[in-house]
Amino acid sequence: MGMFNNEFEIRNYNLVTESNQVIPNYDLDSKELSIVLYLSPDETVCIIGKVDNNYICWVSITNLNDVEKNTKIFNYIANTHFAVFSQESLAVGHEMYDEIRNWYKCEIIRPIRKGMTWRTPFGHYYGETNDINHHGQFLATDIPSFYKELLAKCSFRIQSGYTNILRNYLGLLTKETEYNKMKLLISILEQESYLRLSPDKTVRELYLKCMKQSDLLYNRYMDRVR
Repeated sequence: MGMFNNEFEIRNYNLVTESNQVIPNYDLDSKELSIVLYLSPDETVCIIGKVDNNYICWVSITNLNDVEKNTKIFNYIANTHFAVFSQESLAVGHEMYDEIRNWYKCEIIRPIRKGMTWRTPFGHYYGETNDINHHGQFLATDIPSFYKELLAKCSFRIQSGYTNILRNYLGLLTKETEYNKMKLLISILEQESYLRLSPDKTVRELYLKCMKQSDLLYNRYMDRVR
């Protein structure tokens, strides 16, 4: 129970509070909690306890290299029954939420696979045979390593002259009005989400502009087919 020695201190990192809570209009007891991670170019991690697409029970913002703090946060989320719920934009504020949405996103979920407790984006699972009290430490140490891998991918991309390619992609996405004609290009860009972390500000901005234009095309398409 050592991980709960500073329960009050850890609970204070949760930006979901009674002042921004949303009262669910359906029962959440049967929902399976997942954990969403947003990683920023300046090595910040936003940890979200996601109940479903409508509600969250936890959101905190810490340094991704703070292994001790992030270990306690993950263990607290995984072992707590929450009664206060909110939404991302309400908990962190609309302006901050808009910024966080530009960060790299990944998710840790409870898998169907027998014997496994969490499926991670790090290339492996956390299993039931491991001491569950260590899962937080696994996560907190995996995040910095994963972050370095993403930065390495960015480095390879930049070396291949990808900046000009992104400019060409943005031109295509801006000129085209039909989502279906750009669908394959958008799927390529979605696979390169690690560029959100690029140390090269020009690359980051070009990538985000491409994704913003992709969203515009998709939303227009959905407006027509609904």
